[in-house]
Amino acid sequence: LNAAPGRAPRQQVRFLPTPAPGGGGAVELVAARVPVLADHPLVRGPRFRKLKIGAGHRLDVKASGVFVLGIGHGNKLLTDLYNCHLTRVYTVGGLFGKATDDFSDTGNLVEKTTFDHITREKLERILAVIQGTNQKALLMYSNIDMKTQEAYELAVKGLIRPMGKSPPIITAVRCLQ
Repeated sequence: LNAAPGRAPRQQVRFLPTPAPGGGGAVELVAARVPVLADHPLVRGPRFRKLKIGAGHRLDVKASGVFVLGIGHGNKLLTDLYNCHLTRVYTVGGLFGKATDDFSDTGNLVEKTTFDHITREKLERILAVIQGTNQKALLMYSNIDMKTQEAYELAVKGLIRPMGKSPPIITAVRCLQ
């Protein structure tokens, strides 16, 4: 940030002595705009000596998305951002019939098997069960009385979310391929 171009120095009006037009050693004062010396980089020094930078959250190695940084007084806004309880969207890819040592596609192959018994209908049934159990957990961690008009309006808009520390909750899951 210190190497970035800074703002132009402020200007001030000074009365500078200049030789009079008639000559003869006479001097007159002329108003001129000159830069304020206090704004000069050699006088001021580096703009930033201590700079506080905070991370809003961490991204995993294989994740993509927005990495939020708070700089200076923006660190105070990171707490507000965290307290909003924003939801995250993940797209997960998997491959049936192969197991690796680190559960990723780049890990060393540990086991290989057939997967003919897995059908799309069976997979979607299991995903529906997972989504249903997580919906119950979402209602429990949202701290909202489900018998109120507010709860109904939030549910219609899809804005019910956990309001404190909670385990990861899957609000929607579907099979794309």
